[in-house]
Amino acid sequence: MEFEPVIGMEIHIQLKTARKMFCGCEADIWGAEPNTHVCPVCLGLPGALPVLNKKAVELAMKVGLALGGKVNKETYFERKNYFYPDLPKGYQISQYRAPLCVGGRLGDVGVTRAHLEEDTAKSIHTSEGTLLNFNKSGIPLLEIVSEPEIHSVEAARTYCKAIQELVRRLGVSDAEMEKGQMRLEANVSLHELKITSQNLKTAKTLPNYRVEIKNINSFRFLEGALRYEIERQTKALEKGEKLVQETRGYDAKAKRTFVQRSKEEAQDYRYFPEPDLPPLEISEEAISKVRERLPKLKKDLIDQLVKTYNLDKKDVGVLVGDETRLQYFKTLVTEGLDSETAANLVVNRPEVLLKKPQELIQVLKKEKSEEISNEATLQEVVKAVISAHPQPVADYKAGKSAALQFLLGQVMRETKGKANPQAVEKILKSLL
Repeated sequence: MEFEPVIGMEIHIQLKTARKMFCGCEADIWGAEPNTHVCPVCLGLPGALPVLNKKAVELAMKVGLALGGKVNKETYFERKNYFYPDLPKGYQISQYRAPLCVGGRLGDVGVTRAHLEEDTAKSIHTSEGTLLNFNKSGIPLLEIVSEPEIHSVEAARTYCKAIQELVRRLGVSDAEMEKGQMRLEANVSLHELKITSQNLKTAKTLPNYRVEIKNINSFRFLEGALRYEIERQTKALEKGEKLVQETRGYDAKAKRTFVQRSKEEAQDYRYFPEPDLPPLEISEEAISKVRERLPKLKKDLIDQLVKTYNLDKKDVGVLVGDETRLQYFKTLVTEGLDSETAANLVVNRPEVLLKKPQELIQVLKKEKSEEISNEATLQEVVKAVISAHPQPVADYKAGKSAALQFLLGQVMRETKGKANPQAVEKILKSLL
C-alpha cells in the first residue's frame, strides 16, 4: 500500500492593533509583568460587555482581500463554548457560520476562510500547579483556515512561511512565532493511492478521519510533528488499524506527538450568536477603501524590483521577504550606491544593517580609496602567492575550481583585504 498525506493548516495570527479585540486594554504585552494588561472584559468578569475593535476588522479584511477572498458584507460573532482555565467566561467570542472573509488562494493552496476571534490567557504549568497570565486574553486573532490541499511536509512549511511573509508585508502583524504572534495547527490524515490502468496514482476521496496537532510554535516543530505523525499513521494503516478523530500535541524533546483528547466537532462547541455584539454590516465602499490601500504582493513586487534595479530574481526574493532589508536596500540606492552592490551587501552581509545607511556608505568610500587596483602591484603579490602554493595551483590546473578561491583568499590576506577581488581573480586566471 502507498499513502499520501492530506494536510490542512489552521494559522492563528495576532493582529497588530493598539488595543485588544473587545476592550481598551493595551495589546502590546511583550515583556510586561503578568496580569498587568487586564480589565473586567478580558478577565471575563460578570456584567462586563464587549465593544468591537474596528481596526482589527480592517486588518482582517486586508488579509482576506490580499488572498483573493471575499469579504462578507453581513457577518456576526458567535460564542464558542468550551471549558478550560484560560477561558474564564466559559466561551470564546469567535466566528463560525458567517466568517468575515471566505475563499481565496495562496500559491497552490486554497483558503477556506479567515475569521476573527479573541485570544485566550496563557497557561504556565509548574510542578506546583498551573498559573494563568491574562495579558494575552482578548488580543485580536485572525484564524486562516486552508483547504486540505497540502500533500507534503515541505509544502506545509512553504505555505505557512508564505502566510507569515504576507501578513508582514500587509503590516497587519509582526508574526513573531517566539512571541506567540503566529501559531500553527495542522490537520493530518492519509489516504491510500489507487493505481489506475494507465499506471497513474490517484486519491480522490478525503479520509474519514483527521488528527489535529495543536499549538505548534515554530517551523522546525511543524516539520517534526508532521513527519512523526505521517510515519505513525502509515504504520498503523499498514497494520490494518483504524485511525480515529483526535487532538494531539507535539513533544519537541521526544520528537513525537501525543494524544490530548478526542477531536471535537462544530456541534460540540454549541455555537450561537453573541448576544452582546450586534451583527456587523460592511459596505462596499469600506471594502473598496481597504482594497485600494493594499500594498503590492510578493510576486508583483519581485517583478517590479527586478525590472527597476536590474537585479537577480533570487536576491530580490530575499529582499522582499524582509521589509527591514528591503527598506535598507532602497535607502542605500537613494544615497547613491549602485543597486548591485547594495543588494549584495544587504543579502549576503546582514551585519551591515547594524549601521546607518549613510555610515555604511562612508565606510565603503574609505575602503574604496584604500583599495589596491594597480595591476603591476597586484601581479607581484599574485606571483608570490602562486609560487608559495604549488599544490592549489596544480589542483586548479587539474580542474578543481575551488582552488582558485583559496589562492584569491591568500592574495587578500597578503594585502590585508585591500586588493580589488575582481582584479585579483582576473590576474590569477591569466597567470595560471
